[in-house]
Amino acid sequence: MPVTVIKEELGQSMPPHGPHTVTVHIPGWDTAMLFRKGDKTIHAALKSMYPRFGPTNEAKQLAAAIHPKLSLPETYLCQPFASPDVFAAASEYAFSHWRKEEFKLEPSELLFRVVDIADTRLYVLAYPAAKGPGIMGVWQNLGGGISTRLAEHLLAHIETLAVDSFEASGSDGVAALEKVPETTYLPEGDAHQQIRERIVELLQRVPVGDVAQKVVPADVFLYNTGMAAVYRLHQAMLAVRPGTVVVLGAVFSNTWNLFKETPTRSKHFGRCDAESGVMDKLEEYLAGEQDAGRQVSYVFAEFPSNPILVSIDLKRLRMLADEYGFAVVLDETIGSYSNIDVLPMADVLVTSLTKSFSGYANVMAGSVVVSPSSTLDSLLKSTLTARFRNELFLPDASVLLSNSQDYLPRSTILNRNALTLAKFLLTHSASESSPITGVLYPPMTNTLANYTAHMRPATADFTPGYGCLLSIDFSNAATAKAFYDNLAVYHGPHLGAHRTLAFPFNDAIWGGGADPLTDPDFMYHISYGLRPEQVRVAVGLESEEELVDTFAYALQFAVAAAAAAEK
Repeated sequence: MPVTVIKEELGQSMPPHGPHTVTVHIPGWDTAMLFRKGDKTIHAALKSMYPRFGPTNEAKQLAAAIHPKLSLPETYLCQPFASPDVFAAASEYAFSHWRKEEFKLEPSELLFRVVDIADTRLYVLAYPAAKGPGIMGVWQNLGGGISTRLAEHLLAHIETLAVDSFEASGSDGVAALEKVPETTYLPEGDAHQQIRERIVELLQRVPVGDVAQKVVPADVFLYNTGMAAVYRLHQAMLAVRPGTVVVLGAVFSNTWNLFKETPTRSKHFGRCDAESGVMDKLEEYLAGEQDAGRQVSYVFAEFPSNPILVSIDLKRLRMLADEYGFAVVLDETIGSYSNIDVLPMADVLVTSLTKSFSGYANVMAGSVVVSPSSTLDSLLKSTLTARFRNELFLPDASVLLSNSQDYLPRSTILNRNALTLAKFLLTHSASESSPITGVLYPPMTNTLANYTAHMRPATADFTPGYGCLLSIDFSNAATAKAFYDNLAVYHGPHLGAHRTLAFPFNDAIWGGGADPLTDPDFMYHISYGLRPEQVRVAVGLESEEELVDTFAYALQFAVAAAAAAEK
């Protein structure tokens, strides 16, 4: 069948367009690299944006309306948040030794203000625009900020804006936290409780093995983004059990940044495939920590990992956790509730509900589920409850709940499409002329047994699979680029959506500087599988035939590039 050309402009979202979409089309390899480098022309063209990557148009409009009321310098930008503890988090982040000197703010430059709009209290960070990279991690890594729907709602009532008398700067903001005006936070509604009940229903659906204690809605905590869920849990875990945070395998870049900068200790084991011996290495590390009088707070892992789809040995990890007393935190976003049952192996699950659970790329949220079988259950739940304030706007919760109603039928199509595409790519890689050197998808890895050990049993209405995400390794950058530049799907970062997305994820997200291959951090990530010549693919709901034809067409250009290089 003929390939459908993507006609969307740079910076637009995938259809259907709207003010609340969380995708952005960044067509072509070179454009993605310019995006990585912060090219102003590229960023100025962005009409849509993944909200944590940068302020959306609605948030920018709201900030622009707030800005003149705060008597800020013209060279300043401001960013509104719904929680007062953003002031402490911003101070800790902005003045950390991790910040690059050229972007590090002076204490007097980071300003804290409070405003009220339509019975909603906002906590505003104001900072010099030129030093934005030194503060943006507060919404990127910590998951803060407000949603497009909340911003749209507040813009409609901007005439009610009132500025509170509270003012502080970075140096005295933390000291003045007790004086920061409190808030009632955002009100919850029936949709919040129904989402909790929906998650419980999915977690208890055809479990793997016997269930000692069933999860209940009170075990589920909802947050405004997936990273907010990770961050809030991280804070609670260190309060309940101080110690080292151990990370296994590839994890999402913002999660990595959060753990890397944790004020306690962190340890990362990058390579976690079946030949890595990682569990033996972890056991040796745990014994060494114990001998040194230190303890591990928790071990964090994605199952399977993004973007290389490795599945760690959860049974061995659980045995080590029981022996050494640490908690196991699993991010099952990629495997997803429908396909896998990993709660018996975990003390806590975190999930980006923005992805497959939502499925339509038009709302953000995250969840934390505390296992009732965990020895930390009571203490951790009470800590999370004491710290919890709702930041998930009710209209966002309502959209999320509506989207989730067809989660299982969508998951059937996503599983089918990804497996069909992975098999096609694997067959292509067997050809001598193929520039594909690896297809990264759970059935094609040497950790398949670890994944299948936790697959849910099939039912009359659903057969579990391996999720929507896969990655393709190419022989070199030229063949990867030739393929990607001719791949007629939407180009950009996201997964679990209704349309297929592809992105040179590693090079664009992890690459950082002008020449990533001189970056020691990126070289480390390359060592365990995050290769720059890799294209990440998140399949959508198209037909299998359309997907195979689209990828076959693009592969012709990669084959031609490989042949030209040999001449």
